[in-house]
Amino acid sequence: MIIKKNKNFYVLQMIKHQLYKLGILIFSNAPLWLILTHFKINFLHNISPHRKAMKKNQKEFREFSKTLNFDNDWFTENIPTWLMAFQKSNYDRNSKLNCLEIGSWQGLSAVFILNYFKKAKLMCVDTWEGADEHKSLDMISKDELSKVETIFDSNLFKYKDRLTKYQGTSYEYFNDFFEKDIFDLIYVDGSHNSDDVIVDAIKAFEMLKVNGIIIFDDYFWKYYPNLRDNPAAAINSFVRLKNHQLKVVCFDNQLVVRKISSSIRSVD
Repeated sequence: MIIKKNKNFYVLQMIKHQLYKLGILIFSNAPLWLILTHFKINFLHNISPHRKAMKKNQKEFREFSKTLNFDNDWFTENIPTWLMAFQKSNYDRNSKLNCLEIGSWQGLSAVFILNYFKKAKLMCVDTWEGADEHKSLDMISKDELSKVETIFDSNLFKYKDRLTKYQGTSYEYFNDFFEKDIFDLIYVDGSHNSDDVIVDAIKAFEMLKVNGIIIFDDYFWKYYPNLRDNPAAAINSFVRLKNHQLKVVCFDNQLVVRKISSSIRSVD
């Protein structure tokens, strides 16, 4: 009887979560094809024969991360999504990737990239001053905020030969170092305000090589009272604009897209 109650609770929670995501998709003006793609991909990934191995890799990295210094783990739940995206992109541990990360915080995702891809190089862009949700101290204490950059430097020290650190906003970075078609993998996890997300998306896409992937964090994240101010609205606008140049690879709590063309398809 207890097992049955627990199972029913799990099913209800799952239904509630799926309805929440459907609400975000609809009210952030996601195109219908993206809504259908989200639920299709989720179903296929849940029955994938590779899911067990990816969960094992996730567990192994979580054990490894205990040797590092982090106040919060906002990353490792996404590892199976990343690994599925890597597999679909034919990226393996020896792939010589040029990577860009917009928003690095204390470096957990950066460590994962450089630890997983032994020959990768990574550019990390961050102010290390926190985004709106951090500066308001809604998600972190003032003392923790003051130590973020120091913790990042400590965690990434062993990878320093393959790491470049840019301290500033993504807007400043794009102005200073913009160059087309240079990155194989871009992770967008900086400011979550939709105005900033859309700029990051467009600029990052231009800097992405054909067949490269962009990972957008926190699609279903809701911090700002107006839903259109959150990441989903900006990401939806981006995929509408670039839909002929990209393909959705994975879509769980994060959206992963592959660049399939460097120019918009001509209209006859």
